[in-house]
Amino acid sequence: MSIIQCDEDCIYQHEGYCSLEMPSAITNYTGDGCVHCIKVTPRVPVSNQIKPQTPPSHF
Repeated sequence: MSIIQCDEDCIYQHEGYCSLEMPSAITNYTGDGCVHCIKVTPRVPVSNQIKPQTPPSHF
């Protein structure tokens, strides 16, 4: 782990520090902040997912 402080909502941020072990290819440079920053996207909980439709039971 590096000793670079980080307070971004990034997949590499862990307990206030950057956990990126080795720099990789830059894929999302925006000109603002860290070039390796990949924002964390919230995941949809399983309970909120659409359930498959089933035919009604008429028996």
